Amino acid sequence: MKNLLVNGCSFTAGSHPSTLPSPENHISSIVWPRHLEDKFENVYNLAKGGTGNDRILRTTIDFCEGTDMSDYVVIIQWSSPFRTEYWNPEDNEWINVVVRNGMEGDWSIDVPSDPNTARKKLQTLSYQNEMKWLNSLSDYNIAYYNNVVVLQNYFENNNISYMFTCMTSPDHPFMEKNIYNIIPTTPDTLKHYMATIPTTTEINLNKLMDKRKWSQLSLTTYADNNPISQEDQHPNLKGNKLIAQALYKELMEKYGR
Repeated sequence: MKNLLVNGCSFTAGSHPSTLPSPENHISSIVWPRHLEDKFENVYNLAKGGTGNDRILRTTIDFCEGTDMSDYVVIIQWSSPFRTEYWNPEDNEWINVVVRNGMEGDWSIDVPSDPNTARKKLQTLSYQNEMKWLNSLSDYNIAYYNNVVVLQNYFENNNISYMFTCMTSPDHPFMEKNIYNIIPTTPDTLKHYMATIPTTTEINLNKLMDKRKWSQLSLTTYADNNPISQEDQHPNLKGNKLIAQALYKELMEKYGR
């Protein structure tokens, strides 16, 4: 494969520059796809920080529909299930929605501040709708798994080589719970995931996902204990190099060159 296409959230796009403590950790050099540029003729990165799996699905298919994918391999880094988007027809744009603290059962939202009154109203309605209709962990997992299955089927039907991975260990559908190596500051998140009993729909969707096309571990696991800082748990330069090495090794095991 000559070309690599990647998509995801800030773990693939790069975290915000203000969180980076030194020039060598700048967004343009730190993120893991940059460390694969010597392995491929071209690396195309569609990722955008803070966005969710709806956007990842949408922008990936848009790119593939307008591109000859015969010489591509794709790595998709799935984001948090608690992020989604709504279409704003007035401004011809998508509105990103992030639900906070959902894993602890305390649903809350951050309505963005916007000087445009009309747009602010639409954003608020989008957030209220999200709170009204998606109010359980199972709802968010089902939406997440649906996105995975749709993109998996799209790749398979179009003969596109791909591999899936994800941001954090609790969101990996095939990781064994006893090998989690998540950031030590989130034990409550892990306990919540492990205590949750999947619904029948979640189980059935999980069965539709091809385990062979997933990375063995999540990005936070590959990065090990190498965050930018205690305040920002995105991987630092060393962590991103570890991620790149692990993903490339698994990609070659699946597809070779």
